[in-house]
Amino acid sequence: MKIGIQKLRDMSSGIIQGVDESITPNNSVYLANNLIFDESLGRAKLRKGTTQMGSQLVDAKSILGLYQHILAAGTKKMLAVINDSGDSNTDVFYSSGTGWTICTGSGINLTKNLKAHFATFLDTTVLVNGTEAITTENGIAWVATAGNLDVGDMPKGKYVAEWQDRIYIAGVSGNLDRLYFSSTPTAGVINWTDAEYIDIEPEDGAGAITGLAKVPGYILILKERSLKRWDGNSTYPESLIEIGTPSQEAIVQTKQSIFYFNKRGIYETTGGYPRKISRKIQDIIDAIPSTYYSSVSGWGDGENVYYSIGDITLNDLTFTNVVVSYNINSQIWTMFTFPNEFLCWHHYIDSNGDEIIVAGTDDGQVFKVLNGTTDGGSAIKWLLQYNTQEFGSRGRITDISKIVAYSKNVRNGTLSIRAENKEFKPFGVIQNDVEELIGESSGRYFDLRLQGSGQDDVQIIGMDFPSVNVNENYSE
Repeated sequence: MKIGIQKLRDMSSGIIQGVDESITPNNSVYLANNLIFDESLGRAKLRKGTTQMGSQLVDAKSILGLYQHILAAGTKKMLAVINDSGDSNTDVFYSSGTGWTICTGSGINLTKNLKAHFATFLDTTVLVNGTEAITTENGIAWVATAGNLDVGDMPKGKYVAEWQDRIYIAGVSGNLDRLYFSSTPTAGVINWTDAEYIDIEPEDGAGAITGLAKVPGYILILKERSLKRWDGNSTYPESLIEIGTPSQEAIVQTKQSIFYFNKRGIYETTGGYPRKISRKIQDIIDAIPSTYYSSVSGWGDGENVYYSIGDITLNDLTFTNVVVSYNINSQIWTMFTFPNEFLCWHHYIDSNGDEIIVAGTDDGQVFKVLNGTTDGGSAIKWLLQYNTQEFGSRGRITDISKIVAYSKNVRNGTLSIRAENKEFKPFGVIQNDVEELIGESSGRYFDLRLQGSGQDDVQIIGMDFPSVNVNENYSE
């Protein structure tokens, strides 16, 4: 029995996984790689590329921290922290937008292999790593004593945040549950002689503090297995939630919200009870190796949140250097892969005032992310797999002999079909914006996968199925 033309022409909900086919939204896909859904609603569009920022800092060494030092007067210096070539210590580099130059000053040779975290207050940037603390006022020369932030007396913690005219420090060796805070400024200077501290429920069994963040009204203190908050007077006796995060890099602060990664998923809070936002991509979350949890890192640009989650395997597919992306407004998820592993993120505001996402790699490079049309001159590979399709009845055998594929700038794209969870088999090649594909596929339900590569304005529009035959019998 021939049925009317079936259409797959709307992907505006992005990736949705772990939902039975009978209730899966028709405007969703099971998996997408290097495609975005919120720029041209209903279509999937190829992401932008990556462009290296300056030259490689140090070969085969991991970027340990990224930050942009910005002053009220307009001074801007991009900062990157990395081991030297001999692994004797860690160096700090600065860039004004082109090449990288090593910073100068006292206390600048830092202990090797330690992640660096930053904050700016009183036109001064502070760097902490759990062993040392140094500050700079121009982004080039650093000091380890005195200065506007009294850095010589500052507790040597791993995590730092500015909130309500104070500097907060956590992760101090020997006091891993303690939150320190400075004096408020007097004549443009703070001090740690008048510093105070509060112990964040060391008896709760939630592990050590792993990061700090702030939202309107609160500074948030994340532990390994819980989330606390401090309003300047009280930490509140209860945790907001007994789900914490493994690292500061896994905390993203953007658009008055805090997002953080946990092995269960990705959560969002504005200071109240967090909500899990990653249910739609649970198969991807579950595929993250447990050995990578402490390396997960993220960033937010006010519209999207990005998380680097390492290498994953989903069914018959393996992806390397994976980044998942969440659009805050539309709540759409998608997935990217890159030629390089991104370990830490920040923003770079260029001379035109444009904000560009930057990320540091495991090979001593800093890249502008979603910038340009290629990945370092190479075409970007893409993949789109629709959610399982049932044509008419799941129980009846269905024959598909013709598919019309609609796209833009797809050349040599391939369409493969898997019937009843068997193997994917090629159905046809897409070389034109409207491509009629003739083939054979029979089964009770189908998975459809499109793959290709490009560097232009590649768009996947959808497919029509003008020749679908549903047999009356329920057995082959």
